[in-house]
Amino acid sequence: MKPTATAASGLQLDVGRLIAPIQEGWVRAQALHRPVLASVSLPASQCWVPVAAFAAGRRLGAFRTMWARPSEGFALVGLGTAHTISVRSHHPFQRAREECLCLFDGAVLQGPEARGVGPLLLGGFRFDTAAPRSALWAAFPDGLLVLPRFLLTSKGEERWITANVLMDPQSEPGATAQRIAEEARSLGMLTLPEGEPPPVLQQEEHPQRPEWFRWVGEALQAIEADELTKVVLARTMGLSAQGGFSPEALLRRLTTAYPKCSIFAIDTGSSCFLGATPEALAYLEKGTITLSCLAGTAPRGTTPQEDDALGAALLSSPKELREHAYVVDAVLDRLNGFSQDLRWNSTPEVVRLANIQHLATFFKGCLKEPHHILQIIESLHPTPAVGGVPTQGALEAIRRLEGDRGWYGGPVGWLDQAGDGEFNVAIRSALVTDDKATLFAGSGIVQGSDAGQEFQETQLKFRSLLRVFQEG
Repeated sequence: MKPTATAASGLQLDVGRLIAPIQEGWVRAQALHRPVLASVSLPASQCWVPVAAFAAGRRLGAFRTMWARPSEGFALVGLGTAHTISVRSHHPFQRAREECLCLFDGAVLQGPEARGVGPLLLGGFRFDTAAPRSALWAAFPDGLLVLPRFLLTSKGEERWITANVLMDPQSEPGATAQRIAEEARSLGMLTLPEGEPPPVLQQEEHPQRPEWFRWVGEALQAIEADELTKVVLARTMGLSAQGGFSPEALLRRLTTAYPKCSIFAIDTGSSCFLGATPEALAYLEKGTITLSCLAGTAPRGTTPQEDDALGAALLSSPKELREHAYVVDAVLDRLNGFSQDLRWNSTPEVVRLANIQHLATFFKGCLKEPHHILQIIESLHPTPAVGGVPTQGALEAIRRLEGDRGWYGGPVGWLDQAGDGEFNVAIRSALVTDDKATLFAGSGIVQGSDAGQEFQETQLKFRSLLRVFQEG
């Protein structure tokens, strides 16, 4: 049945369908003497626009998140918090996986066995846990995965609502079920916010051109000395606007501008990290893993003929092909320990986005044995598409020159109770805090790189996001 329009009274959850699994969770909590997760997934009679649902999440407290692939009609919106896994560790993936396993141990789950439906954890991880911490990223730990109070899933014409709660031995099942239903109703209308974007009052880039040339010069010297083969260096663009930036408005524009990308937002209440990433770090479903790597960049043309010519030049550039090959080789090396029957396109393809095109290689394989997606991500991250070769040498150079990247270039995404899920590389991204925004753009430095051309590449990538902050 096709969903009807959303009612003004918010999400509708039948208390009668909540009470049995919540009661069972309470019984298990008493037997185990610890909190137990109870999760209920129900088909929704309402429809919603994902960005509108994300906007309504402000009424439930600090945390809200969104993950969407608009061209596929798939979206997840997490509202409120049932449980938080916050990790500060040099081994965040291992720690987070251990806590995930504990959370789902003994859980009471009611709902279909369908991808993207049920008690999902959404969040991400810091690019480099060994880097000195920046105050800019104070709200984002080394790893953060949140089980939302409500998960809204859109899959084509299907809509699902998942309610999550941790029952402890002292909980009262009936009152808990009633409270959850009332929280759902409190969301009110799931409508898109109105209004135009505020004018950008100030724009400041770092590093400026002279310092960037120094950075690239240092990197090329290290490459010449065989200390590095490749390193990805990133710049930032700081924006300010009177009245503040609206994450909802930015997400609405990202969804329209980049429907073939994965649109993400992680809002902690004080800051929102969002973006439109085209690069899949790991997509795991029932033992099959797929991912992509992007390296090698060119602008789009103003005519179809110019567009094709720029793409052809990208495919024939020794420097761009060499940069791309470093990433492919590293991914193959790391995946071989996990997968069999691994397949990939032996020649890079050109992937075209709104104002930019990339060389891309796509991988697909079957796991040799069961693995949690966080184990795979731990092995893959950071790929040379955002770090470099060798990994540790590149990370040391990035720390020395850039400092703390925070979550830029880190894995963002979601996972389920089976350890499946999807994570992308957090590129084409920005951190928004009230009236301030910081945009990020990187460029791969290899032998033969030209500092001026690499500077222009970061400018091109900035424009991918800057248009979202400036357009209505």
